[in-house]
Amino acid sequence: MSRNVLEKLMHQLCVDRSVKQRFKEDLEGLLSRYVLTEEEKAMVRNFDVAGMQKHGVNAMLTLGFWSENAANRHPAAYMKALRGSQSGGEIFSAALKQN
Repeated sequence: MSRNVLEKLMHQLCVDRSVKQRFKEDLEGLLSRYVLTEEEKAMVRNFDVAGMQKHGVNAMLTLGFWSENAANRHPAAYMKALRGSQSGGEIFSAALKQN
């Protein structure tokens, strides 16, 4: 897992307009510029913010990535994505204490 590279991409997708545009127009081309595993690329393609956080990506970066790039930017959609496939509605977040 290349967490630092993934975090760099998340940051650039939050602050760099040209990177955001390339994300929309040529996602595969953008991803090829970063040394990411296939699993990491899939997390970016699928907006798997829970998976990213489980692998150590900063919660503020995943929130920014979602808020700037997801089709449904509503906070409720982000929270639903953090729940992922967990039953019982628990939310995974690296920023929250886990029991």
